[in-house]
Formats: sequence, C-alpha cells, structure tokens
Amino acid sequence: MSKRTLPHALSHCRGIALGVGLLLPLSAFAGSGYPGYLTNSAGVLVRSGNGYCVHTGNWTSADAIAACDPDLMPKPKPAPVAAPKPVQAPAPAPMAPPPPPPAPKIITLNEQAAGKAHLGFNKYMITPGQEHLLDMQFKHIDPKTVERVDVTGYTDRIGSKAYNMKLSEKRAQSVAGYIEQHYMIPASKMTVTGKGPADPVVSCKGVKGKAALIKCLAPNRRVTVAISWTRQVTQPVAPQQ
Repeated sequence: MSKRTLPHALSHCRGIALGVGLLLPLSAFAGSGYPGYLTNSAGVLVRSGNGYCVHTGNWTSADAIAACDPDLMPKPKPAPVAAPKPVQAPAPAPMAPPPPPPAPKIITLNEQAAGKAHLGFNKYMITPGQEHLLDMQFKHIDPKTVERVDVTGYTDRIGSKAYNMKLSEKRAQSVAGYIEQHYMIPASKMTVTGKGPADPVVSCKGVKGKAALIKCLAPNRRVTVAISWTRQVTQPVAPQQ
C-alpha cells in the first residue's frame, strides 16, 4: 500500500466505526422495558419521522403497548347495565257481577180474562180465550231464553179439598200441554202443580146463594204461568188496534 492511500483507508475505517457506534446504543436497548420496541440509550421509545414507534424484528401484537399501538389494546368491558326493574302490571279492575236475570213473568188465566168465562166452574180444559192470551205473550219469547216455566192451577173453595186438588192439577196440565206443543218448551223445563183452593184472591165472605158465590169466587179459579229467564229477553209488545 502506498503512503497516499493509507490516510484514505484510515478515514474510511473511522467512518464505519462511527456508524457502528451510533447503531449500537439503539440496538442495545431493543430488549428494554418495551419488548418488541426500539428504544434509545435512555430507554425512550424511538419513533419514526411520522411519529410511529419502531418495532423490532421480534415484535408481535402481544407486545403492543397503549403509547404506540392503542388500537391493539384490549377494549375495556362495557360497564354493566342494570337490568330494568320489572314493571308490575296493575291489578285488573274487578269485574262487575253479571246483572241478575229478569224477574219471572207471570201470566194469569182466569174467568175475568178479556171479560169472558175462560175458566168456568168445575172446568179444566184450556179454552180458545186462554190460548189467545198465551199466544199474545209467548209469540214474542225465544224458547232458548226460557230457563223454567212453572204452571200452577187453582180452584175456588166450593167442593171437597181432595176433588179441588185434582181439578186444579188438571187445569195446570192442560195449559202446560198447550205451551209444550205450540212453543217448543219441553216438559223437562216445566213444573206442573195443583194447589186447589190455596192462596185465594177473594174471600167472598157473607155472600149467600151458590150461584152468587160461584160468581164471586171466579178470580180464584185460575192458572198462573211463571216464566223464568236465563238471560234478557224481548218483552211482549202490545197488539196494534
């Protein structure tokens, strides 16, 4: 080697040594308190010109720190949300009791009906006058709304009690048979009773003579028809004149 080239070679070696000297402090701290990140001799993170931390070749996402890679940090768990308190449904309003069924309708068939002798003395068969009166009442009634029909026959006090009991029952049976046949109300819904001279409407005390007494006691010779409803029904409409 010539004397001219020796100084130049020495200068080149000094440059390489200086470069290595500058690199050694940085690489020496690559394994400092920030694994996977390059730090300087003071342990400070080395950043690029854009401000990003410099990763070492061994860096993995598990090494990420918030100061350098905040997007890789585990997301904090959301604060627990208290479950809404159950809203207690208001108590249902008490149901109104169902309305009571209408009062039984009473139809009375007696000698005074329409001013004609519908129940003559010692008679029990239903007459055209009685049938007409029943027709005017029952034609407006739906049989499905009828719960029960109580048919009760009566007599006056003339004659023996035993005879009058049988006579009153025959009167009730005659009327009940007509209702069953013409208005589709089965016998199972009807009760037929004979009460003889019980529950008199008039007493006729002091009336003398049999004919006069028979005439006076006419209101007692009767048949009553009591209709009980299962629900509200259309009441009979008065016939047009």
